[in-house]
Amino acid sequence: MDFEQCYEQYKALIEKVLHRCNIYGNFDEFRHIAMIALWEATRSYDSEKGGFEAYAYFMMRYQIIAEMRKQNLLQSRMMVMEDEILYACINDVQNPYRIELPLAWEELTTVERYILHSYYMEQNSDKEIAASLHLKMDTVKKRRQRLLKRLKKQLVK
Repeated sequence: MDFEQCYEQYKALIEKVLHRCNIYGNFDEFRHIAMIALWEATRSYDSEKGGFEAYAYFMMRYQIIAEMRKQNLLQSRMMVMEDEILYACINDVQNPYRIELPLAWEELTTVERYILHSYYMEQNSDKEIAASLHLKMDTVKKRRQRLLKRLKKQLVK
């Protein structure tokens, strides 16, 4: 069976998975992810292990949930700013943060800079940062939280 026929046959299953995962934004993107998972299911299906429909359902659901987790992680690490606001913050001579942020950065230790840069710029997890610094993950989390509080306090003054 080619994929076109498989897609037509299991189109309703894709919609069911999307509905069960409560997809309400980026609907086309998640439908596409489900279609790719369906295609992967057709390639890796073993008839001795059960029915194809259940296998395809769980493959699609797994891929959709994995993508949702990935997007949630990225969203939690990003701060959205409109281009005009960002441009105004950078170029506004009157903006006190324009001067204070580099000064606050200079006051940080090398390890503190590494933690912030690694987490926010390179988007490494606390676990990855902890491994590179040979520290416990909880230690890195606490340091990052205290560091952000300290920076915030400096910038609010």
